[in-house]
Amino acid sequence: MGRKIRLVAVGRVKEAYLKEGMAEYEKRLRPYCSLEVVELKDEGMEKEAAHFEKYLGPGTFLLDEKGIEMGSPQFAKLFSSDPGVPLTFLIGGPYGTPAELKKKCKCISLSKMTFTHEMCRLFLLEQIYRASLTNSGRNYQK
Repeated sequence: MGRKIRLVAVGRVKEAYLKEGMAEYEKRLRPYCSLEVVELKDEGMEKEAAHFEKYLGPGTFLLDEKGIEMGSPQFAKLFSSDPGVPLTFLIGGPYGTPAELKKKCKCISLSKMTFTHEMCRLFLLEQIYRASLTNSGRNYQK
């Protein structure tokens, strides 16, 4: 199995269509990585940030609207560097994340547009899948 990837997000996904999409990408990712999805309780920014602390490390990325935007090829390069380091993606709750946490992570943005946190989870899984295919030399089937 490939690289370990962890997706840590605040709150549960409630919409059935998003759950189905996430399940599909989780299934597609099985041959490429070990994926762990952690759902944290929605307890407010400060408590959520404290829970995120245990997931911080050199391969940790915080999704943030002001983070670095990158195209899919750039994103795929994150996966090809130092495969022994697990990649962790943090998605905060509806009120965002404290500035102190942002200083401790590499912040990335999925888009200049605003999406629900649930949709971000689906979009992130799709991009992880796309990156996995790119790095394995396979074409992405659109």
